[in-house]
Amino acid sequence: MANKADMNLMLAWLLRAKQTSRRGFTLIELLVAIVVGSLIVGTMLYLVVEMLRINRREEILTQTQQDMRRAIDYITRDAGEAVYIYSTPAAVLGQLNGFPNGGEVPVLAFWRLDPLDPTNAGVRTFFNTACSAAFSGVKLNECNTLRLRQGYYTLVIYAQQQNTGNDIWGGRSRIVRYELPKYTATGLSSLTITPGYAEPTGSTNTFATWTKGTGTTPRNLSVLTDYVDNTDPNEATTGLCPTGYLQTPANANNFYACVRQGTTQVSTEDSSLTVGSNQTLIVFLRGNTAADNPALGAFSQAGRLPTLKSEVLIRGVIDKQPGL
Repeated sequence: MANKADMNLMLAWLLRAKQTSRRGFTLIELLVAIVVGSLIVGTMLYLVVEMLRINRREEILTQTQQDMRRAIDYITRDAGEAVYIYSTPAAVLGQLNGFPNGGEVPVLAFWRLDPLDPTNAGVRTFFNTACSAAFSGVKLNECNTLRLRQGYYTLVIYAQQQNTGNDIWGGRSRIVRYELPKYTATGLSSLTITPGYAEPTGSTNTFATWTKGTGTTPRNLSVLTDYVDNTDPNEATTGLCPTGYLQTPANANNFYACVRQGTTQVSTEDSSLTVGSNQTLIVFLRGNTAADNPALGAFSQAGRLPTLKSEVLIRGVIDKQPGL
């Protein structure tokens, strides 16, 4: 009988132990677990989101810097073909009618010789017709000159235009390119000169003293790149060019050029720079992705990029002296 009582006691103890082992978490334990888990998951999500934001910011900065590099390469290649560069481009810009609102700041203005395109139908028609059979008088001389020169002079202007926030552009400012060719693609076969154009190699109208012709100049305007930085008033805006160079515009530090005074005027700073010297151009450009870009977060100065610099020796030979 004693053994049976002992066994009953052991079975009762085992049942109580089994029931105790099945007891679940208390409400406090569940709440603590939820809070700790939420903190861990929240921290991980924050880190993931922050990493994605930083990655996106770096992509924007890299893309903008690449755009700035492509833009400055395009400008220097374009200006490398110039035959004459103005040290004061504002005087030329003020004569033209093709700019939107007059708020553009001219940075570069130069003349380049554009060759005739043999793949253009108008060019083929022009060369397949004898000048004497198609023209007479002034146009006959013009036709013979064009055949001999195989090209015509085009005025090119680069300017910086501020973005207003009411247009399609997202950066602080953009670079616009304007050109005034002597002929359009459709007007070449008949030697119809573009309205407002004037030949810069005439007896009364030269490169240095060029004056707009009759008529309203067309709006041959295109945007080269967006997200160009604004001039920083906290930085130096003058005296940024080497001796013997003119800064244009004279009060900018984000997009400006240093024009050597070789073919524009005799330098007052360097007597070795005379009219006819080989002309050198230095271009500076700085991009900015804009501080209010949501992908940049709260980084106040993260949008500003390093200033790019490119130097080019002008290839034009107009008014150049041998040995210089």
